[in-house]
Amino acid sequence: MIKALQQALRQINNWFIANLIVHLKMNQFHYRGLSSGEIEIARPVFGDLIDYAQVKVFNIPYLPWQPVNIFMAPNGNLFVHQKYFSADYSKCSAPLQGIFIHELAHVLQFQQQVHVIFKGAMLQLGYYLSFKTYDPYQYQFEPDKAFSSYNIEQQGDIARDIFFKKIPNIILKK
Repeated sequence: MIKALQQALRQINNWFIANLIVHLKMNQFHYRGLSSGEIEIARPVFGDLIDYAQVKVFNIPYLPWQPVNIFMAPNGNLFVHQKYFSADYSKCSAPLQGIFIHELAHVLQFQQQVHVIFKGAMLQLGYYLSFKTYDPYQYQFEPDKAFSSYNIEQQGDIARDIFFKKIPNIILKK
């Protein structure tokens, strides 16, 4: 009797888990490492400052409320909605490559022990508390100012602008 009950509970559990996986679309979830093309487009911006082998790209949002068009890299990995997930961002449009490079700046920050989640949350809080008048991404480029002196979102946009050759590379500047 007990064995039959245990078996029935296992079957119910298996059924529940299987249906939960389908309902949450977890069966569509996957991740990958960086492609050689992605590393190739990142090196002129970041050199060997990023441990590229550690980076994963996930086809799911990091946050349940993450907008579809927003990429996030709060923990050394990139989280992208399925709509914008790519097998290789080096083969994507220039705007998507720019977003990819911006997010790699957050990977660099994380790998350098910056608390990206906390700092990003504080910047977003400032944005909303200012009724969207404060833009944490806006920066005034100063060639002699250290890259680390800019906030984390400004660093992301600076990395993107370096990638597009709009400004000199201050990330690799000694």
